[in-house]
Amino acid sequence: MKRSAVFVFVIMLWGCPCFADENIYTWTDKNGVKRFSDRQPEGVKHYDTIRISPGQSEVGATAGDSRSEYDQMIENIRQEKQLTEQERIQAGADRVSEEKRKADTRKKERIEDERRHLQEMIDDLKKRPTGRAYSQNLKNAQIGEIEKQLDKLKNSPDEYFKNR
Repeated sequence: MKRSAVFVFVIMLWGCPCFADENIYTWTDKNGVKRFSDRQPEGVKHYDTIRISPGQSEVGATAGDSRSEYDQMIENIRQEKQLTEQERIQAGADRVSEEKRKADTRKKERIEDERRHLQEMIDDLKKRPTGRAYSQNLKNAQIGEIEKQLDKLKNSPDEYFKNR
């Protein structure tokens, strides 16, 4: 019985973090995420070490200076999180803005291509000779229809492309 009581007491002392000094390692990974560990990070060149002594509580807080260091660490983490969130929001806004700019550019290119195509059709009709099967009135009517399409393209391109 005595032996098992001593064994249990030794195990309790060994397992209790309040009787031993420990370190907490903090670093920022390649994705910008703040990491914490009780083991020294492998492959990381720059990291901070926070020493926890037996007088500190399990969350690392003590009275006096250690508490202010802990509070400062928490405040730094909060600020980093806020900056990360702001950067994420800004990146999203930038992405939306860039997509809108690209869509506007594609729309303008499409309008210009269609305008050029319609103008070429008019030019070809103007060059086409008239005869018995193709009168001047028919030529003018076709040119007039294409000019109406050009006006629609110019004034309301969305409506023009809606049915195409």
